[in-house]
Amino acid sequence: MDNRFRHVLVWTAIFSMVGQVAQGQQSNVTTLSLQDVISRGLSNSTPVLQGQNAVALAGSQVLQAYGQLFLPNLQAGAGYNYAVGNNFYATEGPTLVRTDRGAFNYQLTSSINIFSGYNNLATWKAAQLNRNSASLSLAFAKESITEDLTQSYLQVVLDKKFVDLDSQNYVISTHRQDQIQALVDVGRRAKTDLYQQEAQTSQDHQLLLVSQNQLRSDKILLLRKLRLDSLDSYAFADLTIDDNPEVDQYGDEASLVRRALSDRVDIKASEMNTEVAQWYIKKYKSGYLPSVSFGAGLYDAGAFFNSLYVNGENVQPKYQESFGNQLYKQINGVFGVNATWTIFDKYYTKSNVQAAKINLDNARINLEDNKVLVVSQVRQAYGDYTTAIQQLHTAAQGLTAAQEAYDNISGRYQQGIANFIDLSNAQEVLLQAKQTAVQAAISIMLQKRILDYYTGHALK
Repeated sequence: MDNRFRHVLVWTAIFSMVGQVAQGQQSNVTTLSLQDVISRGLSNSTPVLQGQNAVALAGSQVLQAYGQLFLPNLQAGAGYNYAVGNNFYATEGPTLVRTDRGAFNYQLTSSINIFSGYNNLATWKAAQLNRNSASLSLAFAKESITEDLTQSYLQVVLDKKFVDLDSQNYVISTHRQDQIQALVDVGRRAKTDLYQQEAQTSQDHQLLLVSQNQLRSDKILLLRKLRLDSLDSYAFADLTIDDNPEVDQYGDEASLVRRALSDRVDIKASEMNTEVAQWYIKKYKSGYLPSVSFGAGLYDAGAFFNSLYVNGENVQPKYQESFGNQLYKQINGVFGVNATWTIFDKYYTKSNVQAAKINLDNARINLEDNKVLVVSQVRQAYGDYTTAIQQLHTAAQGLTAAQEAYDNISGRYQQGIANFIDLSNAQEVLLQAKQTAVQAAISIMLQKRILDYYTGHALK
């Protein structure tokens, strides 16, 4: 491989990301920060949109239950009919009546519940709890989406740093290959070293290509979660890595468990579901009790004869009230209290009560399961957090040792004391140590966010 071709590969590999950015600037690339990603994810996410609809639906059910409990209904009706023709009556002798008549009626009625055996009250209370539970479920869905997008974003950040490290490593190998080539040309190095270095350079190039492809794949995955489909139109901003363990906030496992059980919105939603089930028992038990309601109404009816003949004789009255007068002169009012009590409903109420008690038992089981799940999640996250702290310390020590070893062996190799295998191994160990250190720093940041999520606190 000649020097010119090799340098082309180096610059292509190192500045591929720069080229993409330059191309993006020409095509109006949008750079998204972590907060931008979270905001877009929350506004475009299907679970959030469905959760918002669930809250709206629960709110309408609360309004309906409130109206059934506290408000009277109001119904209005009216009718008009026109009749013309002969009617034959033979009860007290043959009578032939011919009429040409128009008639109307209207009514205005209202009723209000006085006592329904707690049916309406229980429905209203359950609807309120369902609305609150739906709001909590929506909040938890947003927290879950935020946590998922944060992990994906940090993965992209990690991929970018791996690309940078692999690019630097590739530059080191390429630069050394040029040096060895020059030494071989003057007879100061054996061609064996050149062949080994060429193989090492090729391997480092492959590592760079793999890391670049991994970065591209994780970008595509993140954009898919945001429901965006154009890789060339979006870039992701770098992020300052917060690798401070903050042991005073995250270092006590028992405290984290208590916070989770008291603050997790999904636990609160499960607790509300048990209350809903209790109110449904009261609702169905109302079937054993009487119901009482008060009703009142206004009624009016009238008619106007255009003609009226009985056995051929015109008996139409000389004077008839007009429709307008009849609308208010013939009004009748009625009011009353109605009470009903079902003595036997063929086990309808009993079966509903039994089903409601079973639903309450299931709700309590779900609540206990959720608590067990939350505790296990917090304990697992705490274990991952403490492991990340240990990995951060060991990674820092390993990086220092690997750097010193590489510098020492590199100097010895230049002096002809060390062989190429030792140098190649030292370079590979140094690259791995750098990657481990970067990964450990990002892991600390990620684990703190996961602990925030599992303990029911807003992600920072």
